[in-house]
Amino acid sequence: MTQHFTRNTVSAQFYCSKCNRMTAHRIDDRRKGPCLECIARLEESNTSKSSSRLATKKQTEMFPDE
Repeated sequence: MTQHFTRNTVSAQFYCSKCNRMTAHRIDDRRKGPCLECIARLEESNTSKSSSRLATKKQTEMFPDE
């Protein structure tokens, strides 16, 4: 049976199959949510990808160099 937590619980320790170790997991609606380390890793990779795209993309059609 799955575990249920109180509404005040923010995180709890569970085994993460992606990290292959015990990590903190978010508690969503009194049930176990995703791994916080996996979420942080995904957000970091997404922000690095988007910042590199913005740095290389130019709007030459709207604001041409004269």
